[in-house]
Amino acid sequence: MSLVPADFPAAYRISDPIDPHEIATGPFYEPLDPAGDPRVVLLVEEKHTNSSGLTHGGLLMTMADLTLCAAAREGLPGERAITVQLDAQFTDAGQAGDFLVARAEVVRRGGRLIFVRGQITCGARVLLTASAVTRRVKRQPTG
Repeated sequence: MSLVPADFPAAYRISDPIDPHEIATGPFYEPLDPAGDPRVVLLVEEKHTNSSGLTHGGLLMTMADLTLCAAAREGLPGERAITVQLDAQFTDAGQAGDFLVARAEVVRRGGRLIFVRGQITCGARVLLTASAVTRRVKRQPTG
């Protein structure tokens, strides 16, 4: 089990408060002040575990996908990043009470495609590594 930061959740906000899947699955959080270290975090609850009591792989894939897409659209206002391909390797298991941190970086940004990679950790343990190809899409106006 990893230590939960003393400022959690006060120094964090829900990553995407209007995404019904992310709210139901998480909620996932990001720091109010990323201070050059953008990341997505989650405090694992019982609802996030499988029948073996371990963090569900689908939860980790969801967390990886939203983190990789967030990194891909960084600095691209008015655009979304749609996942075209997502590859992941599960390297360790988490459990209820774990504080997970996901980070990602852009490997290459092309005209329409953005290549990203990242990982989800719990303290010093790496639970998942992932890479993705995303496609740039103009954000549709709401309303």
